[in-house]
Amino acid sequence: MTTPVQGQQFDPDEEKLLQGMTEHWRTVWNEAPVQALTRVEDAAKQMIVVTTGLQGLYIAIFVFSNIRAQVMAVPGGVLILLLFFTPVVCWLVSLWYATRVFVPRVRLGVNFNEVSAGAWRKFKDAYGRASEEKLRWLQFSHRWLIASFVFVLIAIVVLVLLPTPTPTTAPT
Repeated sequence: MTTPVQGQQFDPDEEKLLQGMTEHWRTVWNEAPVQALTRVEDAAKQMIVVTTGLQGLYIAIFVFSNIRAQVMAVPGGVLILLLFFTPVVCWLVSLWYATRVFVPRVRLGVNFNEVSAGAWRKFKDAYGRASEEKLRWLQFSHRWLIASFVFVLIAIVVLVLLPTPTPTTAPT
């Protein structure tokens, strides 16, 4: 394909190619707001699965191990126990923010029965605002998930530094 000189017409093949590219990008432009909402909602679903899975795994490890005995054997064990439950709280907050992505809201100023010339612009703006709001909820959820990993690492370090409980033997 040669670059046309200023004022020169496109040949028929170049014209078809240009029309095809224009139509493709017009379709992408029209579908982008809807696809953005879909991608954010899919990411929120994944965040919900991750946080619930981590909660279940973490609580199962805590219940089926002797961590409670180790923690309670140390002076101030209740505070250390609270440290071990901090990641669960972070995961619950992350889960709450991720589920906020799916909470339906009435968008003021948007009437789907409106047939005025500027109605499409209101719809597009409403999609944009909804997408930004849902993305913000998802980002909050992600930040709480990252914070929970920091608390898990701190809990692991504390667990490693805890003294092992001495087995008590009954006198015979």
